[in-house]
Amino acid sequence: MMTQQHNYNWGDVCKNEKQAIEAFKEFRIKKGVVCKKCGETKHYWLAGKNQFQCSSCRFRTTLRSGTILEGSKLPISYFFIAWSLLIKNNHRVTIEEFKKQTKHKYYEPLWEYLHKIKGHFKQEDSTKMEIDFIEITNTFFLYKPLNN
Repeated sequence: MMTQQHNYNWGDVCKNEKQAIEAFKEFRIKKGVVCKKCGETKHYWLAGKNQFQCSSCRFRTTLRSGTILEGSKLPISYFFIAWSLLIKNNHRVTIEEFKKQTKHKYYEPLWEYLHKIKGHFKQEDSTKMEIDFIEITNTFFLYKPLNN
């Protein structure tokens, strides 16, 4: 259970894919990128390729590689939509609500995606999950605060 309620309109998560990619990149950097080839943790960003490159062996890592989004072809913005819905609804999100928020046409890929994200966040502390979300979204203006 969250210890502090913030005055955010969780339903207004930005669906701008470019901003979502930039925010997810920063989220990856914050969590740490580890080279699959040599284990190095120092990387730099190749903007033209949208990939991290290892400072030691130059092995490239895609933005989704090694994350819960690996293998998914759905937009990265869906990750932030799911994350905000999980916070807003205390880890209870229906596929219908997720489909409504994303405006995605097909049920099956959304179900798999949401199931994977729910499983990951089930193990996260709710307060830490909300703090991380607010920090990332504040940086990239991915949501709109409520106007009071």
